[in-house]
Amino acid sequence: MDNVNTLISLTFISTPTLPFSFLGLSRLLCHIYLNNQTNDITGILIFKDNQFTQILEGQESSVEKIWLTIQKDERHTDLQLLSKESIEMRSFIKWSMLFPESEKVIEYFPDMAEVVQNLEMPAKYPLIKKLSQ
Repeated sequence: MDNVNTLISLTFISTPTLPFSFLGLSRLLCHIYLNNQTNDITGILIFKDNQFTQILEGQESSVEKIWLTIQKDERHTDLQLLSKESIEMRSFIKWSMLFPESEKVIEYFPDMAEVVQNLEMPAKYPLIKKLSQ
């Protein structure tokens, strides 16, 4: 299979090794957003109850590169790959992040508002919809 042009979706969960403050989550948001923009990655990252749940969509080579980086990141523990599959088309049109008080991002970092506003919750991902409530 030619992984250069194949779209995939990858879903994982993990637990951070250290607590995250609002500022720490905001810094993470900016870093990941810029990286995902550069690599044409869409999806969502939800931080709730001290656990990350993330869906990444994009070209297989880009998603795999990010997944390898995540696996080596010592800020994660209990990393579990929930699914990885080829997809015909993306379910998300952008990459977003949701975490407690993420609406404050709009106030403190207005340039990042699009990342936390108008979040997409595709019906294909009922877990994401439940976590977002």
